[in-house]
Amino acid sequence: MRKPVAGEFYEHFKGKLYQVKMLAKDAGSGEEAVVYQAMYPPYDHFVRPLSEFMSGVDREKYPDAKQEKRFEKVVLPVDQRAVAAPESSVAEDFEEAFEEVSEEEFHKVLLDGTAEKHLEHRMSGDEIARRGLLHFLDAGSFQEKRQIFLSLKPYLNDIQLNNIAVTLDFVLEETERDAQYDAILKCLNALEHYEGRRLR
Repeated sequence: MRKPVAGEFYEHFKGKLYQVKMLAKDAGSGEEAVVYQAMYPPYDHFVRPLSEFMSGVDREKYPDAKQEKRFEKVVLPVDQRAVAAPESSVAEDFEEAFEEVSEEEFHKVLLDGTAEKHLEHRMSGDEIARRGLLHFLDAGSFQEKRQIFLSLKPYLNDIQLNNIAVTLDFVLEETERDAQYDAILKCLNALEHYEGRRLR
């Protein structure tokens, strides 16, 4: 059985997105457990035994579940090379590609809306989307999330748009990519407006 790895994203069979933070051990029994974080407000952390995290869906209780497993890994596309490469090679590729762009610079470029000017000659569009998605998830406010989302528009694919929608706790309709993008932007605008009024 392949164990989850810190940083990986998993989708619960009910549709919510989570990120694995670490594997831990129960102090009493020594049983392995998964520590994971919800990718939707209020971003709570949870602990679940590894065996339960990796278990199948109870078909008697949830006969209509679309997933076979309770949690299934979400694969964020990188590029065609990375899809066929071993995970260690993917990690090395990312490290090499991102070596020139610090996290601070990358974040600033996203907030400035200058990704095309400052990033495209240094990494692929798929890499910008993958890394940008992590910055979107870590953003401290909906205003910041909205700005990052605007910067990522040329790079996000259907899977990533759906993952973002899940973190905002709504389901995208099966329609064209631009319509899905606009639906997410409308949601972010509303959340930013609500956040601004709440902080006044």
